[in-house]
Amino acid sequence: MDIAKYIGLFLLKNRYCYIHGLGNMELKKKPAVYDGTVLQPSSYEVVVTPGGSIDDNLASLIALNEQTSISKAANALRDYSVQARTDLQAGKEVALPNIGKFVEKEGRIQFITDEKFSFTPPGIPTTRNSKRLREEVNTFPNIQSFPTPKKVGSVNWSMVILVFVLLIIIGGGIYGVYYMKSSSNNNNQQHVTKAVLPVKTDTIVKQNSPDTSWNKIDTIHNTNDSLPGTMAGNAPAVVSNEPPKDYKVVIGWYKTKIRAEKRYEQLKDNGDSVEFFTKDSTDYLILTKIRCSPPNTPHVLDSLRVLFGYKATSIYKP
Repeated sequence: MDIAKYIGLFLLKNRYCYIHGLGNMELKKKPAVYDGTVLQPSSYEVVVTPGGSIDDNLASLIALNEQTSISKAANALRDYSVQARTDLQAGKEVALPNIGKFVEKEGRIQFITDEKFSFTPPGIPTTRNSKRLREEVNTFPNIQSFPTPKKVGSVNWSMVILVFVLLIIIGGGIYGVYYMKSSSNNNNQQHVTKAVLPVKTDTIVKQNSPDTSWNKIDTIHNTNDSLPGTMAGNAPAVVSNEPPKDYKVVIGWYKTKIRAEKRYEQLKDNGDSVEFFTKDSTDYLILTKIRCSPPNTPHVLDSLRVLFGYKATSIYKP
């Protein structure tokens, strides 16, 4: 078997060829070079690198052409590799006809490409021009002409209109759902804002105190605290002889000024006595003023949470 011949055939066909013991042969393209006077065209050379993936493709090619088994072809390929390494270690060269030769330099196997080696990669197949095909068909009157192919650049306007209408319908549906959700949220917010806190007669709430600008809710207080009251959640008021005090209560805390101003204007429109307070560039507060005895402040805060719908209602501390 001429193993060297089959190595060359496999290399030119696949642009690589792995030989166990010798390395992986690759067919690489060298770029064109301009030496100052002449532009040298690009060319191909064979490069050997250590390692590679073992497969039976080369042995299968040898077995197919020699009409033998793959195992016998693999054994012949192994014997060639062993003999080649022996010759290289002895300082000899191992040639591949019309391609180049193996040499060993400084303990490494290298491949020197033949100066006359020339490789032209196979061309890329292309489809025949439809115009030329029609001309060839017309030269034979007995052959029926092929139908003219549909132009690629034509536009199906009916499909374009249908897609446009579907986009409008989908967009309208999404907008409708968003509008309904927004309206529902606004209605719920207004309902919470306008909710009237049920107050029994014994809660002692003063709606018309002299300080009308602040005492929208002069809540849960009797100057004597002599009568027990029932607040939101049915929590009893505390009877105390301590004098009442004025407190500022946070009934809204926002991170943006726009939302805070919107809530402030909404409460003002509802007739609530509120104050807009800017704590810093990222904290905007809405306050209201109450007057009650200190022991009753928890009950008052519970009432304000229900009235204004703000769970974090608390006494403002500068």
